[in-house]
Amino acid sequence: MSFDIIILKPTDLSEEDLSNVEDVLDIGCPEVVITFLESVFPGSAQGAFSDGERYSLESAQNGDPVTTIHLTLRYGRAWSEATNAEFLTQLLRLCQLLQSVAYAVSDNSRLTPPC
Repeated sequence: MSFDIIILKPTDLSEEDLSNVEDVLDIGCPEVVITFLESVFPGSAQGAFSDGERYSLESAQNGDPVTTIHLTLRYGRAWSEATNAEFLTQLLRLCQLLQSVAYAVSDNSRLTPPC
């Protein structure tokens, strides 16, 4: 099973719903974005980050400068509520570094608070 996430920098960082985002700012140049991705989820920018049997994460960046980052989280057999909490903490860290916001693609809800 997988879960898709989009990271972007809306002009209104308080927006709770992805479908209401009207305009976005650049996140940064690809090199900086990749550096931050690799610091939080090593390997995710060049293929996939793997946390053993718990989960893996793939990423794709769009634009130069980057305007959106798409993450695909693939749940492993050892996925748990504790793993979910750890993942969300790492996702928040990434968003803080990028000064961006993460949204769930499935229901457009915001996953991280505004940075």
